[in-house]
Amino acid sequence: MVQIVLLAGLAGFASALLSGMLTPGVVSLAFLFLVAPLPLFITSFGWHALAGALAGLFGAILIDLATGNRAAMAFATLFALPAFVIPAAAERAFAAPDRDIRRDGILTGQLALAMAGYLAMVIVVTSLWIEPDYARFMSHLREFVADGLRVMSVPGNPALADPATFNRVVELMASIMLPFSGLIIIVTLVMSAAFGAMVAERSGRLIYGKPAFNGFRLPGGSLILLGATLLVGMWDGYTGVFAAILALGLGFLLMLQGLAVLHMRLAGQNGRGLLLAAAWGSIFIFGLPALLLVGVGIADHLLDLRNRKR
Repeated sequence: MVQIVLLAGLAGFASALLSGMLTPGVVSLAFLFLVAPLPLFITSFGWHALAGALAGLFGAILIDLATGNRAAMAFATLFALPAFVIPAAAERAFAAPDRDIRRDGILTGQLALAMAGYLAMVIVVTSLWIEPDYARFMSHLREFVADGLRVMSVPGNPALADPATFNRVVELMASIMLPFSGLIIIVTLVMSAAFGAMVAERSGRLIYGKPAFNGFRLPGGSLILLGATLLVGMWDGYTGVFAAILALGLGFLLMLQGLAVLHMRLAGQNGRGLLLAAAWGSIFIFGLPALLLVGVGIADHLLDLRNRKR
């Protein structure tokens, strides 16, 4: 029991530190935010979901003492709660005695989609809590973006010299800030959960067989949901923000489904590792391949490419 408490305390401290909420204003550490939930997921998958919950609680308390309750609530809702719920749900699904391995992929897709919807809701509810009036919220956000651009811009920047261009840049950045912030958090949690389960499995602490990524698949109706969120995402207001975040999250999950197809189709091929590394690397370096993989994911959703004969 003492070991679990010490482990949870260490994981909570590490996650809180990586989140940047213990060191606000230190820009050089901002990229560590992308792996902030990883210690919590390793604890939840490797020991128990309750140990991960305890780690999240420790992290939230540290942030509350150092920064304030708003930052602590953000940490708790964005990182700590998912790092408890996802491993707990995964254990219930994959450690069941009547587990059907053929359904592992769709169950993983359901978990990922539920998490994306939850995060979209958290971001919108938090924005409503800050400012219920959407127009006023966006006005404050534009002011924040404008101040940030003025601080970061070098002297002589043509965007600052032309007020019309500057206003257009501010308007664009303010309009995409919430949806893309939501996408970044969805990517962060999905990758942290995947790596957390992988670390727990490699260390021999995962009590069930980790679902193979090759089988990852979104549940039926996801393309209809994507179309609906793309349409509603064009609306003004918090409803549009929620839909836009969910649409971006669905796009990312479809990209993962496209990568799962690639993993399956390359099974047993010479140079498979090199080809997969090139595919993953091209997403982060160039970006455009991500759209191609979204298309592959959509095609797999419609045509079941993985069960077709090679």
